[in-house]
Amino acid sequence: MMYVYKKKGESPNYIKTSLAIFLIGLFSCNLVYAQEKSRSDDSPEYIEKVKTLFNHNNWEEGRKVVEEGLEKYPEESDLRMLLGKYYLNYKNYDKARYELSKSLNANPNNIETKQILVNVESLSGRYSSAICYVNELLEVHPYKRALWLKKIELYKLQGNVQEANRLRKRISHIYPEDNQLKDDYIYNAEIDAAEKRKNKNFDGSIALNKELIALQPNNDEFYLNMINDYIKAGDLFGAQNYLDKAINRFPGNIEFINKKVGLLAEQKRYPELLAYLQQEMKANGAGSLRKDYNYYLTEAATYAKNNEAITLYQKIFENNPNNQEAFSYIFNRAISDMQFEEALSVLNRYKKGKGETKELSIKELSLYSRMGNPAKVAALTKKLFAQYPNDSDLKNAYANTMYNEAKDKMIEGNYNDALYCWNMVKQYGDEDMYKMAQNSLYNVYMAIGDYYNAINVLNQVEESGISDPDLYVKRAEVYFKQQQYPLAVDSYEEAINMAAENQKIRYIGGYGDMLTSVIKDLNESYSYDESLKYVERWLKYAPDNSMALHYAVNLSYTTNNIEKMKIFAQQGNKAYPENVYFKIKLAEIESKTQGNYEDVYSSLYIELQKNPYHKDLINAFVQTSENYGQQLIKEKNNKKALSVLNTALFYRPDSKSVKYMKGLAFEGMHQHDSAYYYQSFHEPSALELSDFKQHMNFLKYKGFRNEIGLSYLYSELGDTTKTITISGIAYRRIQNSNTYTAQFYYSGRELGRGIQAQGEWVKNWTTRTYTQINGAWGNKFFPKWSFNASLFNYINFLRGIELELGVGYKRLQEKINLSNAVLGITKDLDLWRINVRFNNYKLEEEWLYNLSTNVRYYLSSPQNYILGFASIGSSPDVELIDYQLYNGFSVANTMVGAGVVHMLSGTVSVSVLGIWNNFRLNDAKFGNLYNIHLNLNVAF
Repeated sequence: MMYVYKKKGESPNYIKTSLAIFLIGLFSCNLVYAQEKSRSDDSPEYIEKVKTLFNHNNWEEGRKVVEEGLEKYPEESDLRMLLGKYYLNYKNYDKARYELSKSLNANPNNIETKQILVNVESLSGRYSSAICYVNELLEVHPYKRALWLKKIELYKLQGNVQEANRLRKRISHIYPEDNQLKDDYIYNAEIDAAEKRKNKNFDGSIALNKELIALQPNNDEFYLNMINDYIKAGDLFGAQNYLDKAINRFPGNIEFINKKVGLLAEQKRYPELLAYLQQEMKANGAGSLRKDYNYYLTEAATYAKNNEAITLYQKIFENNPNNQEAFSYIFNRAISDMQFEEALSVLNRYKKGKGETKELSIKELSLYSRMGNPAKVAALTKKLFAQYPNDSDLKNAYANTMYNEAKDKMIEGNYNDALYCWNMVKQYGDEDMYKMAQNSLYNVYMAIGDYYNAINVLNQVEESGISDPDLYVKRAEVYFKQQQYPLAVDSYEEAINMAAENQKIRYIGGYGDMLTSVIKDLNESYSYDESLKYVERWLKYAPDNSMALHYAVNLSYTTNNIEKMKIFAQQGNKAYPENVYFKIKLAEIESKTQGNYEDVYSSLYIELQKNPYHKDLINAFVQTSENYGQQLIKEKNNKKALSVLNTALFYRPDSKSVKYMKGLAFEGMHQHDSAYYYQSFHEPSALELSDFKQHMNFLKYKGFRNEIGLSYLYSELGDTTKTITISGIAYRRIQNSNTYTAQFYYSGRELGRGIQAQGEWVKNWTTRTYTQINGAWGNKFFPKWSFNASLFNYINFLRGIELELGVGYKRLQEKINLSNAVLGITKDLDLWRINVRFNNYKLEEEWLYNLSTNVRYYLSSPQNYILGFASIGSSPDVELIDYQLYNGFSVANTMVGAGVVHMLSGTVSVSVLGIWNNFRLNDAKFGNLYNIHLNLNVAF
């Protein structure tokens, strides 16, 4: 008898020999390995292709290539970066930020990703974040001009004009030869100076004009502005100083000449004025200066007439520099005439005689202050305060001096010196200065990373009775820098709770920015449970925040908390009903928790028709299609499975997993050539490679149209030397849904020779239903006539079983009639196949039965398995009846056996079975029959 373990209704393939198939298979494995090895480095090809497409504005085509690349290389940083660039082009900043963040997770040093993130954060108004990314880029490229300009622009957009101008000054020093940077700084400094001048902040405008003159010493307008600012500030000495410099640089400039004449006239310095006019008339011609000279000559005469007292006191002072009255008159007169150099000279002569006194030192201090000499003022103030620490005026002056020095040190980045200055301001300044010093000390400690002292400063502020939300925000900032995230979040929440209702939104926004960084850091260290807790706290204050909801859904999924994931997805869908992301997640949850793939598939398909290019929606739809298709295949609904999988391939034509699933559907439909093609797209792991090759051999085998089988049965009766052999040959032809088989058996025994000829037809009516009909004629040791017909049908009972109903008739050689009816049930359980059959026989007028079972365990394919079988009944197993190895009717019959079926190649399979039959000979004795079946099948 020939055993051919083969399903019905298979499609054709090519004729190959076993050896050729083996060699081709070996070559194919090597080729696949070589292709896989070459493919492992092709991510740069995707990257270059996408860049080219994006450069030619082919954004959609580029996106498809990116997604194709990410299917193979989901952790490729540059591909994530390019997808972020795509979303940036369409102003979808949230998705751009998400993809770019994943790019940085894969490669924290991806420079181009950070550059794009600067644009994303800038365009979405998150200037602080953009500045942070610029700072990271500057760490790599500290002298890159464009980065400095971008940072300046961001500070300007943020409204921090002071920091923007400070950076302009710094960058102009970094690139001293760059005229454009220099001009940009000059332009903005002019605007800033004009604004300060408008607000009567003449000290500020003077400081800026000094820088402008240093940068463009030939610009007469800068000198003119400087002189005017000094005059408006009441510092005529400073005005005179720069006026002299301007006249020296721009000789003959009538505007500066007139300024100096006016300034000297205001100070009643007529001798100097007249001498200067004579000098200019001689150098540049009289012109209009002659008229001025005559006018001031008259004024000088009048002034001299009215000031004879000064002349007398000067003579007294010349003779006696210690004369207090003369000193006071001359000193005060010089001050009133703004002749500060003269006043300083008089003061120094008087001090030589009188010695250093507090009063004279304070006069000197006042004089240096009027002259605009901050270095002298600072030095003298420090000296006087050290001598007279209890003088309240000196104490205030010292505090102001240290305040100005502290600001300068901060601008220079000299934080250690600034720290000392701020502590002095804090110690000796008034209440307002104390508060400014406290705030500045906090900034200094944060800048140098001294978080312990930064917290101490905040504690001191709180102990002083000050308690406002910003104090807790700063405390949160320190804790965040120390990575003490619980304390940081607690502190920020205190700030939110304290804030006025109209300010809560601003604080909640900052709270969200901080938590974004916290969550990112925790995710990078795989602390997902802790990260989810912070997201939940975030949502208490901002329940509709899109980013927080995204984090909540993703982290719930990562931590396998499906219930929470569902709650957050519903919350997101309610807040953002048009956001496809939350619809996708709700669909995924429904399919996971309820296995309701059909409804989820339908809802996603409807949504996909509205958004046919939505990447995440396509991914979810394809995954659901795979799950639904797998369910349909298990239910033997393979045609519907093909329809579902084909729809998925329309949206993801390169999906190898969907193609593989499609191959499984074709296998269920017995279209093995198509099954072989589509399952070949599967990329097995090293562990499953051997089994996969075996299964592909099985599909190839089943794809052939013809099959020849050779069989050999060896039987031996126990306790005797009697043996029986039966040889057989069969030919099988598969054509569409029909399978035709012709079989011939031969047996030679002591009593002669016997043969049997049999024909069989199997018809597949549907993927669930088929019939099997056979008939045979034999002589000697085989039934004279034999007819059998069975109907097989798959039903959805017990999660799917195959039911067999059959009838048969045999005319035995002893002219005995034997009819039978059979009921069979087959259940497939992944790697197991269990078959139970109950045969009812009617031997003449006597009823007999046989109950048998057959269990297979598949090793790699339906053609590679081990099996075990057994039967019991008043009739022997049907196979023994066909071969008439013994006539054991109406007695106790049992049988057990085991065997293995194995494919040698894509065209050859073999099987070996061993069977032990035990039957009653009489009331006291049992007989045994041992059988060995050998089979060889070749497909072509």
